[in-house]
Amino acid sequence: MPSELQIAASRFNGAKSQGPVTAGGKACSSRNAVRHGLTAKTVVLNNEDPSQFKILCENLANDYRPQTEYEHELVSQLAGARWKLRRCNILEKGIFDKAVDEMRPTIQAEYAGADEEMVTIFALEKAIDSPQFKSLRRYMTQLLREERHASAQLEKLRRERPAPPEPEALAKVENAPARNEPAAAPGLRLEVVSSRNEPGAAAQNGPEPPAGSPEDASPKR
Repeated sequence: MPSELQIAASRFNGAKSQGPVTAGGKACSSRNAVRHGLTAKTVVLNNEDPSQFKILCENLANDYRPQTEYEHELVSQLAGARWKLRRCNILEKGIFDKAVDEMRPTIQAEYAGADEEMVTIFALEKAIDSPQFKSLRRYMTQLLREERHASAQLEKLRRERPAPPEPEALAKVENAPARNEPAAAPGLRLEVVSSRNEPGAAAQNGPEPPAGSPEDASPKR
């Protein structure tokens, strides 16, 4: 059975959800509603509130974020098992209440001054040995196994999912240079060398050769 802390956490997570915003999210939510509705038809009794079962399904879907059809099926199995376990708790209470009401006159007649605590003790002892209670406990044990199996499978699948990329990694990919752009080495600057006709070219390319040098000599005709 889920603890009070788990139930409170599920309710808190469900309350934070503002519903799907994108078209894809709305379509997925619509498919989930169909799944929950079909599951409710096979799980929820006529005298039970289907809206409460829908809330349970939505909380579990928010907790496990199913992505595949198999994961959705596991969430449905988990929701069904938990819903039936809640029903069993109500049935167990009904068996005990019925035993107390039936045993009260007999116990008070046999034991003078018997209070409600004594009546409850004798009634529960009788109820625990009844076939109805033993059948109920076997049924609850089966449901607990189903719940633990579905929960364990969902936890395993969630651990095996690839982790989403970190924001820093995404920023590095977005800021990486394109393939046709040479990347400068760290600490170096790329400078364009000026031509000789531009100002300051002499300083960069060395002094001009002196007049009358072999470079300036031209053949005389």
